[in-house]
Amino acid sequence: MKIIYVNKKHQCRKITLDEAENRFWVKPTLRERLIEKKMIGFDLDQLESIKEMPDIAGKVSSALPMVYLLMLFKDKRQVAVGVDEKGLYAITAALKIAGQRNDDISDSLVYTAL
Repeated sequence: MKIIYVNKKHQCRKITLDEAENRFWVKPTLRERLIEKKMIGFDLDQLESIKEMPDIAGKVSSALPMVYLLMLFKDKRQVAVGVDEKGLYAITAALKIAGQRNDDISDSLVYTAL
């Protein structure tokens, strides 16, 4: 499974899904890990909706075909993630764990290689 976080400059960082906490954790940089001693995470319990973003695919290089999603959170944050097929299933499963409105979300997310 491959899930990546895409920042505003279209740079990618690996993220992992922590099913116990229902969060995505961004792999920390050396500065974040050693100097700032912090981790960046996104709480899927706070997730409002997901939209597909195929236009970002041309700006981001990746070894695997991926679907790019824009995740909108309750605190108005917008987070772009790229997922492969297994990652897409993990996200929709996480939404079901979180008890979100997932009928309309997961039905609209059909994996297609970009």
